[in-house]
Amino acid sequence: MKLEGTQKFTAPSTQVFNAILNPDILKSSIPGASAVSYSSPTQLQVQVSLPFPGLHGPFNVFVNVASQQETNSIDFSVAHAGKGGKADATCHISLADEANGSLLTYKANAKLEGLIAMADNPLSHGIVKGKLSDFFKNLEKAITQVSA
Repeated sequence: MKLEGTQKFTAPSTQVFNAILNPDILKSSIPGASAVSYSSPTQLQVQVSLPFPGLHGPFNVFVNVASQQETNSIDFSVAHAGKGGKADATCHISLADEANGSLLTYKANAKLEGLIAMADNPLSHGIVKGKLSDFFKNLEKAITQVSA
């Protein structure tokens, strides 16, 4: 499964960058997340339930911050195996300031096996894109609340 796109934010790239790495903001932004915390300085543990039949969860997913360039880019990786199948994913996020905020560009690729592989079909792509849109709206709202 491949996902890529852009998202505009009214906040500067520094605020967006910091929000993406903040567990409290992530918990309030990720649809289905019930807990987000750092299990090490470079690894987030996310407890999440999924909107797919037979894959409700909750699942504990470990997200590695593979690399980061302060305020400009972040690379994440996920290697999850458990009930529901296996997922190996990477995501590259880049941020750039613009006149009225910032622009986030993302490129993600996931190899899915088992039941979770059902997310890699045209119908489920709509669900995934909808949840991604919800995430960005929630993130924008959280950033606005923090800076207010």
